[in-house]
Amino acid sequence: MVVHFVGSKSRIQQELPYYRAILSSIRKMGHEVAHDWVEEASTLDEASQLKQEAQIWGQIDKSNQSAIAKADVIIVEGTSRSFFSGYQTAQAMLEKKPILILTRDKSAVAVSGLSTPTGFVKSVVYNLDTLEEILADFLKENTIHTRDLRFNFYLDRATYTYLRWMAAKTGKTKAEIIRSMLKREMNKTDE
Repeated sequence: MVVHFVGSKSRIQQELPYYRAILSSIRKMGHEVAHDWVEEASTLDEASQLKQEAQIWGQIDKSNQSAIAKADVIIVEGTSRSFFSGYQTAQAMLEKKPILILTRDKSAVAVSGLSTPTGFVKSVVYNLDTLEEILADFLKENTIHTRDLRFNFYLDRATYTYLRWMAAKTGKTKAEIIRSMLKREMNKTDE
């Protein structure tokens, strides 16, 4: 599974042991990190970081958008809040990616914009002793083999009209009709 890791760069020196533990656990479980930015960011001081980000903001944004699109799940270390962490989390929410927000402080309201977290956003308080178990549970819950996948595609008007008519006629959802058509086609090619 491909995992995109999000965390605050502004306090990276203080957060580095936690970021490294999270990334190490992800890799130890056999998963791939979509965009590994932590070690590079940890070598920059805050002034250099701000200057670099200002110079290449578009490139950073593009890299993270690509990583979010590529990732199956998003893991956010949200103890040290930052605009960019929130921005990436919001982008992942728009794409309906499963998101795990980790915080080490119960008083840190990680999902402050949501009255109740959605089904695909989970916020958990952790420490280094509980980290691996929390990550393992989240990654297992969201393993592609154990859940239906969602994607969007475009139809021309005639196809959509037919699909809507079939749904009304059969009482099935449009998704059920498309899945059954695909399964029939898959069975034909297996023969």
